[in-house]
This record gives sequence, structure tokens and C-alpha cells, in this order.
Amino acid sequence: MNQALQNTQKQYIVHTFTTGCFTGTLNPMKLQDTLNKYASEGWRFVRSIHEEKKILGVISREAHFLIFER
Repeated sequence: MNQALQNTQKQYIVHTFTTGCFTGTLNPMKLQDTLNKYASEGWRFVRSIHEEKKILGVISREAHFLIFER
């Protein structure tokens, strides 16, 4: 592959966070640690995608997909 093309290609990684089944909350310290970990490895946070699902039609569970690039 051409050297100029190799320098412009980006890599992506997706990290998933889910809320607790009964609490429905995210752990902010765990989120912060994850963001700092990826930043120290040269990854840049680009966006998040949020998804909500019902479990047994009663309990809501959320998933947050954090997308990083470098």
C-alpha cells in the first residue's frame, strides 16, 4: 500500500458500557477511567451511541457504545 495512504488511514475501537440491571445507572468513575485509559494510548473519543432495551418488558437496560479513533 502507498505510504501516503497508510498515514491517512484511521483505526477505530468501540467500548461498551451498560447500566446496572436494577440501578439503571452508569458508574462515572469507571467511565472516566476508561476515557483516560484510551486517551493515554493515543485514542480520541469521537462519539457515543445510546441504545435502550426492555428486559422481560419491565426492566430497562441501557448500553452506551463509546467510539474512539486514532
